[in-house]
Amino acid sequence: MSEAHAVLRAEDLEVGYGLTPVVRGVQVRSNAGQLTAIVGPNGAGKSTLIKGLVGILSPSAGRVWLEGDDITGQPPEQLIRRGIAYVPQTANTFPSLTVLENLELGGYVKRSQVRRRVDDVCAMFPDLRPALKRQAKTLSGGQRMMLALARGLIIEPSVLLLDEPTAGLAPLVVDTVWSHILQIRDSGVAVLVVEQNTRRSLADADWAYVLTAGENNLEGPGPELLANEDLVRLYIGGTAGQTTPDG
Repeated sequence: MSEAHAVLRAEDLEVGYGLTPVVRGVQVRSNAGQLTAIVGPNGAGKSTLIKGLVGILSPSAGRVWLEGDDITGQPPEQLIRRGIAYVPQTANTFPSLTVLENLELGGYVKRSQVRRRVDDVCAMFPDLRPALKRQAKTLSGGQRMMLALARGLIIEPSVLLLDEPTAGLAPLVVDTVWSHILQIRDSGVAVLVVEQNTRRSLADADWAYVLTAGENNLEGPGPELLANEDLVRLYIGGTAGQTTPDG
């Protein structure tokens, strides 16, 4: 990987549930202003890896660094204050709260700056401004994902981790959500994404990691991995044009 500024880095990470690790010896790095994709077959441990990076699961081995500081095992509420934002695949908004309340809750660490940040994220996601007083459950699937992205961005994170951000969305909505993800990357934020659409994620990824059976198998620039049909077929499943479910 290039020598760009590493915002988030993990070495020899081991994460799992109970006594059995799902992820073993994994190394990953997310650079400022770059999109890093994690792809692999169902059950590869991609979501488990992200949960270990953001403190939802505590690693049993290995280390995680944020901006050069060791954050291994720190809880999510501390990591949010340090600039890590995480958008899970499900339960990423509060349905009974309004859009504005969701944003304000997401930005609780900003305190007096919340109003400014609400204006900032509404400028990035124009559909949200006219919906600020609506309950999140009344939004379309694409709008809810945009709200989830906005909630993550409201703390002005240095790194944004996304778990299957386009799962279940219509193709046209996928294009819109993905364009926002690229806009976030281009703003200088480090973006680390697990994405079911293998072709889309590899095509746009500055760097990608292929996980199989909880271990690093391949890594490299996303377009280069995508161009190698044999590697995609062997380590991801199907062809480069097919999508794969999360694991």
